[in-house]
Amino acid sequence: MAAGKTRSSTSDNPRKFTSWKRIWKAATPYIFISPFFVGFVALQLLPIAFSAFLSFAEWSGMNQIQLVGIENFVTMVNDPRFWNALRVTFTITVVCTALGTACSLALAILIEQATYWLSSLLRVIFFLPSVTSVVVITYVWKQLYNADFGFINTVITQFGLPAQQWLANPRLALPSLIIMLIWAGLGWDALIITAGLRSIPDELYDAAKVDGASGWAEFRHVTLPLLRPTLTFVLVTSVIYLWGLFAQPQLLTGGGPMRGTQTIALYLYDVGFRYHKFGYASAIAIILSIIMFISSYANFRVVRTDVEY
Repeated sequence: MAAGKTRSSTSDNPRKFTSWKRIWKAATPYIFISPFFVGFVALQLLPIAFSAFLSFAEWSGMNQIQLVGIENFVTMVNDPRFWNALRVTFTITVVCTALGTACSLALAILIEQATYWLSSLLRVIFFLPSVTSVVVITYVWKQLYNADFGFINTVITQFGLPAQQWLANPRLALPSLIIMLIWAGLGWDALIITAGLRSIPDELYDAAKVDGASGWAEFRHVTLPLLRPTLTFVLVTSVIYLWGLFAQPQLLTGGGPMRGTQTIALYLYDVGFRYHKFGYASAIAIILSIIMFISSYANFRVVRTDVEY
């Protein structure tokens, strides 16, 4: 009987070992990716859920949370500062997306027309702002816009024009911010569009030349349609980034003058961390997220990504 038990135990052990080995092999990938999901749930999903809950409540961060229903959203509809911030952010998003993408497309085409070594050098030069700190870029432009000793005023006064209060004039502050944003994102978008240009088969251009197509006809009927996936990516990422714009207007103008450069993100920050109305700030954040989603979806619908070679 002892021999029988020994044979039984030795025959079962390999099966148990094989079973545990299969379980471990199947679970190993999930163990390695679990830190990401833990971080995502703890640092993103739960805060989003808590913010959605706070949008229907009133909380200063110190007192007890009180549910108020849709009162925060009603307050938002009747808040002129919210509508002003929405108008400013919408203007920045539309102008920077349209002009920035157009300038990046033109720059990418010019880079591709250059020789190999010059093209590589230009890509490096125009990409440098993308890897430079936002704080550094903003403070450099703040010095350029300085009313007393800024480089821009120094140049225009040489032509007999009066110096301008670029950041203190309500009519000039927003265009000044837009110019800086377009310049800062020009190299990154141009680099992405350049990659899209290089993915277009040369045979299509050769066929267009055989058919007698001009340069503009090649751009309109070959380049632009086949760049739609790339342009969609550039437009969607630009729209999402610009709707949540915070650092540049905060550092350049502080939202002034007369709230002329106060974006929704800046107003949200003031409501939450200056006036301690976290419920109202959460409601603004929810509306901002919905606006980002609708804008991104509209871009996907307008600039379709279906491409056939």
